[in-house]
Amino acid sequence: MFTIRKAKKSDRAAVQDMVSLLFPNSRNRFLPHDSFLVAEREGIPVGFCHYRIRGKNCYIAGLGVLHQYREQGLGTQLMAEALYRAERKGVDTTILKVRALNSAAKLYLSFGFFEKRWGETMVLVRKRMS
Repeated sequence: MFTIRKAKKSDRAAVQDMVSLLFPNSRNRFLPHDSFLVAEREGIPVGFCHYRIRGKNCYIAGLGVLHQYREQGLGTQLMAEALYRAERKGVDTTILKVRALNSAAKLYLSFGFFEKRWGETMVLVRKRMS
């Protein structure tokens, strides 16, 4: 059984470890007002979503699930919860970047993101559903 919840301060090291493992070339920065969600199994974080809200915009800075827990819907649950929380705060536009060959791109497109390709990187944008 998995649980999706807002990350606690005590989750920070586990999230940083997941970022390092899943995105070893990432230059991801954690800013003071960033938000994090954690997917956990039996109290152990196995996935995360890192996002930041600035005014009417939300930027998904990272979403990842440990390899052994993929294909179980955790990425979908994390994204759904992040979008729900963002829209509750009045966000109109959500943006994320993903490599064009990343299999997660299909997940994002299924949430209504549309693509603007910049070379090997796709910038995906999602407007608030009316």
